[in-house]
Amino acid sequence: MPNYSEILVMMLFGSLLLWEYLAGVYQRNKRVKNDWLVDAISVVQLVITKPLIMLVAFSAGALLLPDFQDRLQGLPFWLGFLLVFIPDDFFHYWIHRLAHNHSSLWPLHRTHHATTVYQASIAFRENWLWYVVMPGFWWQGLMIYLGLLEQVVLATTVIGLHNIWLHNGLKGDRKLYQNSVTRAVMKIFEYIVNTPSLHRGHHGLGRNSVPYGNYAQTLFIWDVIFGTATFLKGATPEYYAVSNPEIMKQRWNYHLWWPLVRKKTDANRESVNEPPSSITVTQFGSKP
Repeated sequence: MPNYSEILVMMLFGSLLLWEYLAGVYQRNKRVKNDWLVDAISVVQLVITKPLIMLVAFSAGALLLPDFQDRLQGLPFWLGFLLVFIPDDFFHYWIHRLAHNHSSLWPLHRTHHATTVYQASIAFRENWLWYVVMPGFWWQGLMIYLGLLEQVVLATTVIGLHNIWLHNGLKGDRKLYQNSVTRAVMKIFEYIVNTPSLHRGHHGLGRNSVPYGNYAQTLFIWDVIFGTATFLKGATPEYYAVSNPEIMKQRWNYHLWWPLVRKKTDANRESVNEPPSSITVTQFGSKP
């Protein structure tokens, strides 16, 4: 049965999709039907994958740490929440960063970027193996075993709601960078929290893009600390895509289920799967 975390996340997801539709985002962002199919099936995959990974992590905790079940249950609630949330967010930053800079991990994440739009529907768009590689659900499953169930529910709610807001295509936030007062507030806010302006740059190519930076999930402070932050002040990237045009041409099932579904031309090699950071700006191409 869905908990309040999943209900809230799905309610915001549906609300933003409707808002974007009414605002004309989908009329402006023309897509082929198969691209929408990747978005939709990705959500189904997430609903299936998340509890399975958390169950395996919980079971591993019971097997490897049999005397530690509910050991952290007595922690103050907010201390327990930070113990769930901070490591989850920190390790997400590092795995995400590695995926953009190493060809062995890039194929697992490129599905999220292999689309020509930036809108709420792509928030959960991923290859089926990405959530297996990401540490978040594994960590959360272990934390449930250690007695922090309520904190895990809150953490997943915060991360999920923020992720949907992060990918919204409404661009209304750009006005915040045009006013001197709100611009000053955003300057401070963005040193700590990831925003649509920062993340649009990460998805973009061409001008105002940061394909090999702005890796943060929720807390942007990781990018600030580790030198991968670029503040775009509301500027919109020239276009969205992955830098290899061959990847953009692939069928929907290739994006979802690589390496089970492969291109004929890369049966013996995966050089086409270079991460964006290995491609120079002059190779990005023109706006579609």
